[in-house]
Amino acid sequence: MATEVLKLTAQIVISHASMSELTPKELVEEIKDIYNLLSSLEGEISLAEALPGAAEKGKEAAVVKKPSIPLDEIVKEKYVVCLECGKKMRTLKAHLRKAHKLVPAEYYRQYGLDPKKFPLVCKEYSEQRRKLAKEKGLGERGFRRKAKTA
Repeated sequence: MATEVLKLTAQIVISHASMSELTPKELVEEIKDIYNLLSSLEGEISLAEALPGAAEKGKEAAVVKKPSIPLDEIVKEKYVVCLECGKKMRTLKAHLRKAHKLVPAEYYRQYGLDPKKFPLVCKEYSEQRRKLAKEKGLGERGFRRKAKTA
């Protein structure tokens, strides 16, 4: 697959370079950009990750990883699957921070997920928290905390 991506990258760059003048630096940048784009479409690693000297761009060259399991199996009734390690848990936020040094925004960006469609808590836990909040009267209009009288 990597050789196919390299062939396509070469064809695209040759075609573009034949129609416009590019400096050597621009040419190298274009090769990296096109290779990274084509690799991300195939779910492969980026050129910056593949070549040790090419990691200059750092986070700018970040590629969306392809989840290893189908998206409809990530959030279930009793668990949520971590796409980094495959563990099944009730909540992921603390796990992501401790085990993978990721904040939720980075996790969502890394896998191209929508936070509204893929919560970091299982459905059962979310429902429990919703019921608890309702019992306490949270979210109601005009809710005021009553001062405790001793």
